[in-house]
Amino acid sequence: MAPTSRSRAALFLLLALACAAPPLLRAADTHLHFFMHDVVSGSGQTAVQVIKGPASANGGLSTGGFGDTTVVDDALTETSSATSPEVGRAQGFYMMSSLSTPTLMVCVNLYFTAGENNGSTIAVIGHDDTMATVRELSVVGGTGKFRMATGYVVWKTTSMSATTGVFELDVYVTTPNATTIDASAPVSPLDGGGSSGSTSTAKSGAAGRQVGWSLLESDSGRY
Repeated sequence: MAPTSRSRAALFLLLALACAAPPLLRAADTHLHFFMHDVVSGSGQTAVQVIKGPASANGGLSTGGFGDTTVVDDALTETSSATSPEVGRAQGFYMMSSLSTPTLMVCVNLYFTAGENNGSTIAVIGHDDTMATVRELSVVGGTGKFRMATGYVVWKTTSMSATTGVFELDVYVTTPNATTIDASAPVSPLDGGGSSGSTSTAKSGAAGRQVGWSLLESDSGRY
């Protein structure tokens, strides 16, 4: 049966609406590169142990025990030098989550304070085997430019001393196009655009029995 003029008009209308609708699956990919400096003691300390696990559960480690938890506010910088321009902070905590190896559960927000990403955050969580040369952590969200972000972080140790650990972070994130966000949802004031690299310096420590990235990795025998 030949299509009627009414059915042809309806078909043309559907095609016009399909062509006019914005794509729902468009996404933006961003690669960020920076260094984190973790200072565990002394001047400029940025990490403080807030929970000390039982000594009986130290898993044979001389510097840390299962359940040890440290809160951090580590600087993120453009290069591995602690004096290079700061682009943000790594704010959160890490805890000893293994009974037998120097392995951490890391939960931090990468909060950007400079450049085109100023005010935005990326939420990172994951398994950090400090004995491994390269670790991979998950990006589970974000705010501002990185709202609804997904992806991963390649985490490497750059240098280590008794008080300071420097880590290289390559962050790969995918964010949905802004047009996919519900128009009725609250609008964040941090919707600026752009992408830039950043560097982070990690410092962590506590008086007496210090527990941090630098000491855990030293304890593993790699340094």
